[in-house]
Amino acid sequence: MPFEYVPLLHVQREIYAVPRGMGRFRKYLQTMVNPAGDDVALPPLAAINPMGKEHVAAYVDALLELGAEALAAQATEDANRRLGLEPALKVSLAVLDDLKGGWTDRSAYELGFLTSDPRALLKRPWLALPCWTSEAPSRAYVRRATLSTLYRYAHLLQRGKPRTLGQLLWAEGHALAFAGVQPWLEEEELAYTRAVVAPYRDSGRYPTLFACLFGDEAAKASGHAPLGLSPRAGFGLALAEALESGLTPEAALTL
Repeated sequence: MPFEYVPLLHVQREIYAVPRGMGRFRKYLQTMVNPAGDDVALPPLAAINPMGKEHVAAYVDALLELGAEALAAQATEDANRRLGLEPALKVSLAVLDDLKGGWTDRSAYELGFLTSDPRALLKRPWLALPCWTSEAPSRAYVRRATLSTLYRYAHLLQRGKPRTLGQLLWAEGHALAFAGVQPWLEEEELAYTRAVVAPYRDSGRYPTLFACLFGDEAAKASGHAPLGLSPRAGFGLALAEALESGLTPEAALTL
């Protein structure tokens, strides 16, 4: 199988069981880094906030109570069956704090992954499946997070790094469709978003990609010029266009 699910939520919970402070940070480093101290042993842990507050530990507990590890493992098997990719890659759920911590900027993290060089991802063949603390933990959310992340990786591997906004919208729309996400933009806002984004489809400028995908609030918070878009409007447009294309996400990988 190209994707192998490895449970790591219990490892994250053990880190958060240590009181916040240098003791916890040392526990985090000892857990994440290999015994020789010269490489990362558990790459998904690089994305978590080791100094997360109580809500992060509570989120991990909620996922464990849901049986999230088994849910993610099943979704991984489904992705393997539907995608049939090589090479082998380990994947694990990782709780990322975008609610009360300054460790991870969600928009920057997501755009960084969407535009990654697939060769860089293969240097350490282990992928984090992010569960964000701002999203209510649920069985459906775990499945969506798993399937969409695995499809994004598959798209990078099969089609390479997106160079333009148009290519990015194509990839992300089919990733959301693959995960079973339902359209959320009303007809009027969809038409408006499509019109605003249209002049930028051939652009590869980071600020433009950022503003078109994540909307004005995130753009302004990151120092980019806003374009008059609602939160994550570009993702909503991407999903709508993927569904309009009539292609299955699997077929979209080969075009």
